[in-house]
Amino acid sequence: MVQRRVNTLIRRRQIINAARKLIIKYGSEHVTVRKMAKEIGVSEGAIYRHFKSKRDILSLLLDDIENTLLAELELKATGSPYTLEALESVITTHMSHVIQRRGTSFQVIAEIISLGDKRLNKKAYGVINKYTGRIKDILSEGVKAEVIRQDIDLDAAATLFFGMTQGMVNTWALSDYSFNLKQKYASLWSVLREAIIKY
Repeated sequence: MVQRRVNTLIRRRQIINAARKLIIKYGSEHVTVRKMAKEIGVSEGAIYRHFKSKRDILSLLLDDIENTLLAELELKATGSPYTLEALESVITTHMSHVIQRRGTSFQVIAEIISLGDKRLNKKAYGVINKYTGRIKDILSEGVKAEVIRQDIDLDAAATLFFGMTQGMVNTWALSDYSFNLKQKYASLWSVLREAIIKY
């Protein structure tokens, strides 16, 4: 029983990794059970034992996105006072992870929107709310530390941050990753930073 559970977890991880590779190589609309089976080196039936449809695979990817995306936004306790540099460090680290994975998290969300599945849409909406909620928490800490303006609309700022990230990653993917995402993002961040910083 334990071995079966381990094998299931390993297979699920293989499927997540295969889906991510295919998204990076072909785009999310080309993720099929056949291509995933070929990527992993198993039969299509082996995939179907774990998932009934592409929607199930996207749902698992959403679970993975929720875990990784939120983990990337965690501030490490350093014992030092909160600074705007701490927020920038979190954002830089986050963008490095986005670049390493070629923005697959945001592409999966875009694919879910295009499918129009209400259950998946609701789940993706929940993940986005948790993500923007974490950004809001980080910004709130900045307000308390008096490095971010007291009159800032935290909900609007967090939503703007998400929209900025999603839009930039989509543009990057559509350009076939032809520009330096970090540099482009740094320019956008400097605009947002000027809007929220307390002078």
